[in-house]
Amino acid sequence: MSILRPRLALAGATALLLAACSSGSGGDSAGTGSSAGSSPLAAKVAELEQAGTTYPVPTGSISGVDAVKGTTVYYIPITQQAPQFAVTQAALTAAFGKAGVHLQVCNGDAKPTAIAACLSQATTAGAGAIITDAIPYVLAANAFDAAIQAGIPVLNTNQIADSTHPAAAKLGYIHAAGSAQMVAVADWIINDSGGTANVVINQSTDGPSPVAFVAAAKAEFAAQCPGCTVAINEISSANFALIPSSTSSALLKNPNATYVVSEFDQYLQPTLGGVQQAGKIASVKGLSGAAQLSGLKMMASKNFLYASVGQASAYQGWADADAVLRMMTGTAGDKLPEYTVPIRLFTRDNIGSVALTAEAEASGEWFGPSDYTGTFLALWGLR
Repeated sequence: MSILRPRLALAGATALLLAACSSGSGGDSAGTGSSAGSSPLAAKVAELEQAGTTYPVPTGSISGVDAVKGTTVYYIPITQQAPQFAVTQAALTAAFGKAGVHLQVCNGDAKPTAIAACLSQATTAGAGAIITDAIPYVLAANAFDAAIQAGIPVLNTNQIADSTHPAAAKLGYIHAAGSAQMVAVADWIINDSGGTANVVINQSTDGPSPVAFVAAAKAEFAAQCPGCTVAINEISSANFALIPSSTSSALLKNPNATYVVSEFDQYLQPTLGGVQQAGKIASVKGLSGAAQLSGLKMMASKNFLYASVGQASAYQGWADADAVLRMMTGTAGDKLPEYTVPIRLFTRDNIGSVALTAEAEASGEWFGPSDYTGTFLALWGLR
């Protein structure tokens, strides 16, 4: 997919993402546990644990924002079970509020029928734009097509590239940081275990993207840790109540497991429940992706979690708003800037320096300075 790449304020925040996306160094990169400060992999993990020094905000300004005042943008997350989407929703509300744009939320409920119904509702209502979060195009292709054919700009976020539905004037993408997150989880495990980990990953099957994210982690294990063993346990939002028993069963099938990964924080509690059911709480270390406040508090209390990696969900909301405003005003043409959503690795080593409050989570300060909101407003001519 062809996406314009403007100069971004990359600095520390983007360095985190690039570090996570790289395959690491060869040789002795498996490290010798969490204290292996001299190995390349340990250095990479240490870098991932740091907050960035700036956020990668686009540089091109937007004209005509006044013309979209009073319009309504629909936000459709794949499921409101995930706390990550609540943070993004709050950021969208704040960002659009500055531009005089209303936000309407519709829960995709992790069901193709519900997702299609939300898209159809937005289309019928003549929405100014639609933002979908973690929803594969294929889950509701006809409804996506209908919205675009009606002239409504659609922004698809938190997904891998979809080559069958390339970006166009009415279809934009902000791609997920999910693969980078799962690679960071793998790197922490490899380093912590000294290259001998036995891992069970609770992998979401809610579309092709979560599967691709875990595939990136498996590739990292294969490249960096030939002595590691990785087992995949498939779970889904639709079968949420079955996750504890499924996790317990996976651990009984892999009795030597030393690490259990919940791909997203929304699955963390039932994953923990499964570990407890299997009687493994004292013998495994827990990890998760899409880190949010509740999970980080669990880590701070030294309850199950040892490491968790997250993306800047509040920044994601402002980046989503920026992209939609560009599409609604025609500023973007048929190419949006490429937005880089920073990630950060939280561990028991650095969690003490993180402000574990809803206000800090909402500000984006966990990942870097929270002044990016003013930068966006300046681009929109609102400051």
